Amino acid sequence: MLWSKLVACTSSKSTQSDFYNAGNANLSVTGAQFDQYTLFRFDTSTSAHTLALPSAADIVANLSSPYVGEVIYLAVTADGSNAVTLIAGTNVTIKPSALTVAGNTTVTVYYELDTITSGSEAVAIY
Repeated sequence: MLWSKLVACTSSKSTQSDFYNAGNANLSVTGAQFDQYTLFRFDTSTSAHTLALPSAADIVANLSSPYVGEVIYLAVTADGSNAVTLIAGTNVTIKPSALTVAGNTTVTVYYELDTITSGSEAVAIY
C-alpha cells in the first residue's frame, strides 16, 4: 500500500483546478491540462471512454520545479456503469492497477517522475 510508505508528498504543479468534465466523450490531455486538473470526470452511462495521457516530456515540461521521485496525484471518475481506460503517452508507464477505472468509481492515481533529464523523461503511474 503506497500510503504506508509515503513520508511526504509535494507538488511542483503551478496551479490546480478542481476538475475537468470530459462529458460523454474520450479525452486526450496535454501536459498543461494533466498538470492543472486534479479530477477528470467522464459520463460513462452509455459507453466506455478513454483518457489518453501526454508524453512524459510534456508532463515534466509543465511542472514548475520537477524532481526525480516526485509523486503527484490525480483522480479519474467513471460516472456511469461503463469504464474509463487510461492510454499511456510516450515514456509513460501505467501500472495494471491504474489502467482501468471501473464504472461508478473514482480512482486516485499517483504519478511519479522517474527521470526528468531533457530528452529522456519518464513517468510511472500507479
